[in-house]
Amino acid sequence: MSISQLISQLSQRQARIFVIILTPLEYLISFLDFLHPKDNKIIVFGSNTGEFVSGSPKALYEHIKRNHPEYKVYFYTPFEKSLDMYARIRYVIMFASLFFRAKFLVSSHPPTDFFPFVSWSNKKIFINLWHGTPLKAMLFADAGETKDDLRRILQLNKKTSVFIVSSKLEAALMERCFLIDPKKFYYLGHPRNDALLKNNGTRKLPDILNNIPEYKEVILYCPTYRRDNPTKFFPFADLDLQHLNRFLEENKIIILIREHVYDKRAEEQLFSERAIHFGFDVCSDVYSVLPEVDILVTDYSSLYVDYLLLDRPCIFIPYDLESYKRKRGFLLDYDFWARGYKVLTYKEFINAIEEILSGIDIYKNRRQELKRQFHGYQTANSCEKIFELIDGWKEEGC
Repeated sequence: MSISQLISQLSQRQARIFVIILTPLEYLISFLDFLHPKDNKIIVFGSNTGEFVSGSPKALYEHIKRNHPEYKVYFYTPFEKSLDMYARIRYVIMFASLFFRAKFLVSSHPPTDFFPFVSWSNKKIFINLWHGTPLKAMLFADAGETKDDLRRILQLNKKTSVFIVSSKLEAALMERCFLIDPKKFYYLGHPRNDALLKNNGTRKLPDILNNIPEYKEVILYCPTYRRDNPTKFFPFADLDLQHLNRFLEENKIIILIREHVYDKRAEEQLFSERAIHFGFDVCSDVYSVLPEVDILVTDYSSLYVDYLLLDRPCIFIPYDLESYKRKRGFLLDYDFWARGYKVLTYKEFINAIEEILSGIDIYKNRRQELKRQFHGYQTANSCEKIFELIDGWKEEGC
């Protein structure tokens, strides 16, 4: 079990004890960070609780490392799966001095991306890139969040210098979720999406997947995380796996089945030569292959919002919509903003794929309108714009 899965499964009582234990460490780290001189040319990046290099931090890290060698950039990954417990402890100890010297922190899942360095002084500049534009409620908009978690978000807000967004709509949603000062929003677009707009046609899937069968179409099945219950894949009463495999073979389709990082692996019986497991252990950064995806299948995942940039069809499987609304809720009206086929049976699922393959795209115009609303400030050079922000930073801010 990964550390992110372990944290996600803590009970409220266990989480509260964890916070109590962690609080003295936070004060100590902040104090040490305040005492330590800062190097304006050091940037520390983090993502996915220190397990994976992915998303916007990865894109920005690679851009600066490639184009601006005068900066020293480091990605913090003490919990990547190849390290044992002792190696992780050594990693954290060796990294401590570098963390304290860094002037800039960049993260998509703060503050746990830098665990156990979950706090820092006001001498640092923290840039929150976050990891998706949500349709679902989260944090202060989510009635299911604990008071301890919300208190930590308010603490994080105080330490946040910059919160990157790509539209006024996204800023409004994030302000509602975080209760953060709107003056901290910078409309620079998301680094993770630069590659979607550039899209040079390079195929990376054959390098990631061994012995991949010949294919013409790629479907990515990527549902969101459910806090109370495991996600159900292909949740159809009329599911026919034999027919699905024949259908995929006849149409030269592969389906990449990707669990949320907090979820357990999908049932083994779902996988076949063309229905392929594509979890974080196979590909930590889905944005590296997203341009190769012809159809996105999801439910409430924020990945859908970024996929709008590719202007390709989507299929939604909202099998627990009413329950999800009650337990978590949405920031926007789901039926209006999730534009694509909504299917609840296997027959509807196959019919939607067949219609898309035939060239029919009944949701195209609406998707393009949503793209303008969600990505009004997104360009193909968000990485460079954020670097310019970092490079021009003064003690009093930009």
